[in-house]
Amino acid sequence: MAANYTCSETGRSFPAADAARASEAHFREIQALCDAGQVPELHKGDVVYVDTSLYIRQGRDDFRGGLAEVIEARADVSAGKPTPFVRLAQDSDTWHNWQMLAANQKKLRTEFDKNWAHPDPDDRPEFNEW
Repeated sequence: MAANYTCSETGRSFPAADAARASEAHFREIQALCDAGQVPELHKGDVVYVDTSLYIRQGRDDFRGGLAEVIEARADVSAGKPTPFVRLAQDSDTWHNWQMLAANQKKLRTEFDKNWAHPDPDDRPEFNEW
């Protein structure tokens, strides 16, 4: 049976201890850059925090924030300026403004700690009317 090693920052499992330690260091580096007011470039596999999204008339799309894995990153335009966006494995239908998320990593880290983001649909008809 192969051993698994866990990243203490995200709870992700890795096949080797050095990979788990590298994951911890990389996560801390991203968080430190965000804490310093920077917007680090993200790549597939990076882990960041995303906020909760709740909808009054579209409850089936409710989403609880927390840790999320980047599956794609690209530059686009927001408010007329080039802006980095990320798509996350836990919310793959949405492009998140990374510049805004980066500014909120400390708050989100405090709120969600090591909890992973996940869909939390509310299928009650009164919250899914158009």
